[in-house]
Amino acid sequence: MSNLPGDLSQQAVKGAQFVQSAAKLGAQKFRDRIHESRLSADYYPQATDAFVAAAYFGVGMDSVYQLEQWVWPFEQLDAELKRQGYGEHPFGIIVRSPIVAEHMRTVTNLPVRFSRLTLGLDAFMTSTHMRAVFYVNQATPNFQALRYPDPAHVHLSHGESEKISMISNQLKAYDYVFTAGEAARDRIARTLYGMSDEHMLDVGRPQLDRPRSIPDVWGDFVSAESNGAVVFYAPTWEGDSHSMAYGAIADNGESIVTGLLDAGYRVIFRPHPRIGVMRSDFAKAVEDVKDIIDSDPRAFMDETADVSWQFDVADVAVAEMSSVAYDWLSSKKPLVMIEPPSSGAEVLPGGLFDRCPVLRADDNLNIDELVAQAESDEVAYTGLSQHYLGDTSPGAQIERFIDAGKFVIERRNEERQQKTDV
Repeated sequence: MSNLPGDLSQQAVKGAQFVQSAAKLGAQKFRDRIHESRLSADYYPQATDAFVAAAYFGVGMDSVYQLEQWVWPFEQLDAELKRQGYGEHPFGIIVRSPIVAEHMRTVTNLPVRFSRLTLGLDAFMTSTHMRAVFYVNQATPNFQALRYPDPAHVHLSHGESEKISMISNQLKAYDYVFTAGEAARDRIARTLYGMSDEHMLDVGRPQLDRPRSIPDVWGDFVSAESNGAVVFYAPTWEGDSHSMAYGAIADNGESIVTGLLDAGYRVIFRPHPRIGVMRSDFAKAVEDVKDIIDSDPRAFMDETADVSWQFDVADVAVAEMSSVAYDWLSSKKPLVMIEPPSSGAEVLPGGLFDRCPVLRADDNLNIDELVAQAESDEVAYTGLSQHYLGDTSPGAQIERFIDAGKFVIERRNEERQQKTDV
């Protein structure tokens, strides 16, 4: 029998979704053009720009957190390049969204340039001074910048993890990949053909060396409710494909928070900023967990600016496959991982899911039992920290990043000179 009515219904849904997506994209482009028309001339690449190094960011505000977390390391590299005599403004940032450009000028004093068109990108990337360009993600617009042969192109990623995206063959497009540590280098070497060690430089997670302080809102919370160990619960987003569907809050967020609170723990809840972008059930799950947080004096809704201070005040972390889990290793404190409920999510073998207590989708263990198990084997996390991040003593990671940045710049200087001499 024909399935025509059902087919028509499915086509109608797809048609409605297409119209909705097209309308959203059109509205976004219209907003971008309005913002672009208001930008002052100094947002565009300048004839006087003499950047030796730069960060390239080709996507919009929904992913700007990826760039923000690298701003402090970029500022430290900028300061070192100044000390070495590379000029007054050796490091710049080039973005392709006018809204991102305006936002980034509120975040950093590093020069921020904008160009939607290739003409401006040409001017920025072909400067005779440019030696290194850093990329904080694997976004498709990166390839518009990678076509310029003179600067060295360096992939940073926006966090260490064992997501399938971390072993993408796209890494070969870059001259160098700055890896977090031994685990990342081994992962890439095992998977990608022709990816040699000389193209990978370990830098740890240099943003973790940024000076940090405990926010007043946490101090107020502790003063009001100071009993019980603190668990940092930081779920990730749902992902934009089956293979990247590592998020689980829609399946177990409420039970995790309720279970921890019932067991006497205090909870810091910090959801990924992109949760709910792709799926409404994930957005609803965040709201449902927020309701629980708001109703319990031992629960803290974390809306602070960054992820760092939580590592100092929390005793245990509960995290999914995201950079938060791997950054947490620097604390050398217990960690519980959450297995993705999606069967399509690709999990690399031999990683944290094999090394830490794991809340599995088909398991009968409760979250409080797993936290207690993690707390009983705290010694193991020192070894994990070394394996994934290397030396995490104060200042060690930012020093490695600066040294690696200088190496790339000096190496490209030498290579350019060799071409000139031929």
